Amino acid sequence: MTKIFILLISLYLSTFSFAQRNSNFDFSGITKFWEIADILEHNQQPSGQKWNELFNTPGYKVLLKREFSRNFFKNNFSLVFMPSKRSALNQALKSGRNRTYLLHYIKVRDNRARIDEQERKIKYSNYSQTAISRTLKFLPQNHVNQLPPVAFIIFESNGRGSSPIVVDLAATIEWNIVGFLAHEFHHWYRNRELRYRTYGIAAEDAPIINVLGRIEAEGIADQVDKIKWFTEASNSVSRYARTFINDVGKTPYVIQKMDNYLSAIAQDQSKKFSYSRKFQNLLPELGHTTGYFMSSLILQKFSRNDLVKCVGNPFRFIKLYDKAAKMSSGNYPGFSDKALKMINELERKYKK
Repeated sequence: MTKIFILLISLYLSTFSFAQRNSNFDFSGITKFWEIADILEHNQQPSGQKWNELFNTPGYKVLLKREFSRNFFKNNFSLVFMPSKRSALNQALKSGRNRTYLLHYIKVRDNRARIDEQERKIKYSNYSQTAISRTLKFLPQNHVNQLPPVAFIIFESNGRGSSPIVVDLAATIEWNIVGFLAHEFHHWYRNRELRYRTYGIAAEDAPIINVLGRIEAEGIADQVDKIKWFTEASNSVSRYARTFINDVGKTPYVIQKMDNYLSAIAQDQSKKFSYSRKFQNLLPELGHTTGYFMSSLILQKFSRNDLVKCVGNPFRFIKLYDKAAKMSSGNYPGFSDKALKMINELERKYKK
């Protein structure tokens, strides 16, 4: 079945001309960014209309809704690109305020030709097709008739799994971009497969629901792009990959603490709010490494199809991991009856 859908997506993509490859990619934010940068480099401030054109592109629009402000970009782009603000830029770097962002924008300013070349490379390569092929191996084959939208902009050396998926173009020069896209594509499709409500959740339940959702979402998506980290020589992977591998090794302790908190809540509901907050702050790597540990054991004890059935259903994911752990003769920590009682209670409460 997976091969059939991969073929359909491949045929869909191949209907576009070479110049239109990756038709789901949007670069309007990059075009408008360089227009702003060119004006600033002439020691002029762009008009309100010019800033609006930048902020109305798909990538910047979604970031402004969620975490950034217009003034953040206006002030920091001006500091970096206006020659008259070099002294103020140096002071800002010394103060440490927005230092990481400013250093990234300086790198962008000084490497325009390289970034332009990266844009051409991304436009004309089969990145979407390759990423989709990887992603489909860990997805239910229900909603793959649409390509996830991707907006390339300049904001930080990172990306966001929103809709559209937001990617910093300069950052991709140093990434495995296919792996990143495959991972984010998985989130995009997974969010259309949710088997639980993400709205109308009681305040005392929200931290637990969010944590369980992250563990499932990241744990399965990380199977798409991080397996090779565990088979390659340690000196050939990035520092982040080595940190990730190390944090995966801490998962038994994390699961034991999860179990303690869930059991305490099941035993005394009056403690739900305080313990759910502690539960929320427990996970390293925002749930990535805990989820990867769990999904790996599920694959070891069951099948990839069994793991795929958990996509969008964190309760099923946790319970299937527990079954796998109980099959490991005590080598992997499972969950107690009290903790599973709490998981089942939340599932009944919020299942779609």
